[in-house]
Amino acid sequence: MKFSIEEKKKLINKQKLSYRLKVNKHKKNFLNSIVKEIKTTGKKIYWKSLFNFSYLYKTFKFSISNTNVTENKISILIPTRERVLKFERFLNSIIKNTLKLERCEILVLIDNDDPEKNKYLDLISEFRKKNLEINVHHENLSTHGKRNNFLAQHSHGQILFPANDDMKFITKNWDKLLDIEFSKNLTKKPFCLWVNSGNKYPYLFCHFPIVNRRWYKSLGYVGCELFNFWYLDTWICDLAKRSKLFIYSNKIKFIEYNAQANIDELDNTYLRNIADNKMEKDIEIWEKSISQRIIEANKLKNWK
Repeated sequence: MKFSIEEKKKLINKQKLSYRLKVNKHKKNFLNSIVKEIKTTGKKIYWKSLFNFSYLYKTFKFSISNTNVTENKISILIPTRERVLKFERFLNSIIKNTLKLERCEILVLIDNDDPEKNKYLDLISEFRKKNLEINVHHENLSTHGKRNNFLAQHSHGQILFPANDDMKFITKNWDKLLDIEFSKNLTKKPFCLWVNSGNKYPYLFCHFPIVNRRWYKSLGYVGCELFNFWYLDTWICDLAKRSKLFIYSNKIKFIEYNAQANIDELDNTYLRNIADNKMEKDIEIWEKSISQRIIEANKLKNWK
């Protein structure tokens, strides 16, 4: 399916407008705008302070604990569809920036009916020759959450990293830095690492939050399956903030080539993801899910 630049712009602008209308349902007036701005500013200050304090505190405790950095097996979960070229870009960034490729397992989910299925298999065959452990699974699953959970069930790593095929690794030796940050979890509790994913307000939300296996076992899932497509990262981040079981590291950086910010990235997969008003439906599900998120955060806090 081919689109002109103007057609792509219209699709993206329509999606952005739909999102703004959905999250700004209430009528605005001057007073409401002022109150909202004060609350937003207060929230930014609070979370930035908490994240900084948490990082400094955990770093200090680790430095005096005489504990060695633990080297973990890392499971990278990557559902993908009709994005062979983007997937190749993703794999190349891993090759370029990973210190020890042999301790990473890449779990790939390819739909049975993916028209690029054979191209994926050929590409994966070539990358396996470069010392990449890539485990391929074929399954038709309806949502992003289910896809990630399916891969998580087949993973073996102590660190679970739900990634996207439209992202790439930027930081050199990111895996070594990942070990250092997760080693600061001295209690061995469920734990979530927020990375530098290019957000304007990195203390409010993170793309690609990474969790340990204790987190996964405590909840029984990586991605919440309530949603049609969106909110996997948002759900993880919300539970991390509610449970306070997190650390933020701006040293580890990834970049996402999202179609909303990069029109050239718009493809059939993105169109599938936004079809049937999935985003609007997921916003409604999110707004109704607060009680469930509290319950899930308590599961993490009360781990056994």
